[in-house]
Amino acid sequence: MENVTSWLDKVSAASTEMINSVAGYLPNLLGTVLLLIAGWVIARIARAAALRLGDGINRLLDRFMRAGSLARFRLSPQIIRLISDVAFWLIILFFITAATRVARLEVFSSWLDRIVAYLPTLFAGGLIILAGYLVSVLVRDLVSATLASARMPQSELFGTLAQGATFLTAVIIGVDQIGIDITFLVTIVTLVIGAILASLALAFGLGARAFVSNLIGAHYLQQQFQPGQTARIGDVEGEILDLTPTSVTLDTAQGRMSVPARFFSEEITVLVTPAQDDE
Repeated sequence: MENVTSWLDKVSAASTEMINSVAGYLPNLLGTVLLLIAGWVIARIARAAALRLGDGINRLLDRFMRAGSLARFRLSPQIIRLISDVAFWLIILFFITAATRVARLEVFSSWLDRIVAYLPTLFAGGLIILAGYLVSVLVRDLVSATLASARMPQSELFGTLAQGATFLTAVIIGVDQIGIDITFLVTIVTLVIGAILASLALAFGLGARAFVSNLIGAHYLQQQFQPGQTARIGDVEGEILDLTPTSVTLDTAQGRMSVPARFFSEEITVLVTPAQDDE
C-alpha cells in the first residue's frame, strides 16, 4: 500500500510540474502565434503596396515619357510581381525569426539570425542585378534606335546583344557582391563581352561609313554650292533644289533626283551655271 501511495505521489508531482511548465510556456506560445499572424498580415499589406507602387511608377512613366528613347522603359508585370514576393517573404522571415526567439527555440533562432544578418548583402546583390536589368533594357532601346537611325540592318539584334552584355555584367557584379567566388567566370565573360563590343564597333564602323562620308561631303558641298545653281556631279546634271545634311537634291531632265553628298568628293563636280544672285 505504501508503494502505491508513493507511486501516486510521484505521478502527481510529475503532473503538477508538467502543468506548471505548460502554463508557464503558454504566454510564449501565444506571443509566437500572434507574431506569426501579425507578420503574415503585414507581409500581405507590403506585397499589395509593392504591386501598387510598381503600377504607379509605370503610370508616371506613361505620363512623362510618352516619346523618345525611354518611351518603352517600363517595369514589366513579372518584375513587379518578383519585387512584391521578395518583400512578402522578407517580412515573413523577420517575423519567424522573432517568433523563434519568443518561443525559446534557440537552435532555430541562432540559425535564422545568421540568415537575417546575411540578408543586407544578399539584398544589395539582388538590387544590383535588378538595376542592371532595367539599365540593360534602356541600353537595348538606345542602341536599336541609334542603329536604326543610321539605317543599319539588324539593329534589333545589336540592341539585344548590348542588353545581354549589360545585364551579364550586372549579374557578375551582383553575384560578387553576394560573396560567391566567380573569378573564372569573370575571365570568360570579360573575353566574351570584349568580343561582342569589338564586333559591335566593327559593324557600326562599317555600317556608318557611308553615312559619315555623306556628312563630310555635304559639309564641303554647302560651302561651295547653293540652291539655284546648276551643277554636274559625275554623270548627273541639274539645278540644285536643296542641300540636306547627307545629300543634294537636283532637278534633272529625268526628274527630281537625290544624290548622296559623298559623290562630291568621289566624282568630278562641275558648277555649270551660278545662281542668279551670284551674277
